[in-house]
Amino acid sequence: MGPIEGFLPYAPQIQGESALNENPTATPQEGIEAFSALFEGALTNANKDALAANAAAEAFASGARDDIHGTMLALSKADIELRVLGTARNKIVDAFYELWRMQV
Repeated sequence: MGPIEGFLPYAPQIQGESALNENPTATPQEGIEAFSALFEGALTNANKDALAANAAAEAFASGARDDIHGTMLALSKADIELRVLGTARNKIVDAFYELWRMQV
């Protein structure tokens, strides 16, 4: 199991280098659509986890839940996912600007 498989459970289609070489004649548009679907899945999953963490925190604050360990784990997981997605977004924007500044 590679680092991507364990890190992105919502993207099971990634199986290391073999998945990257499956369709060597893929068009750029297909690559864009695949990356877009991957990033959208990551955003959807992060949003779902953030909402679940918020609900767990509200339940703990109201006294309906007494599992502080589970609440803190949910909050930490949501925080890490949002930070990773923010970093990925910043890297993508930086790469775009780097390409834009290139002289042809």
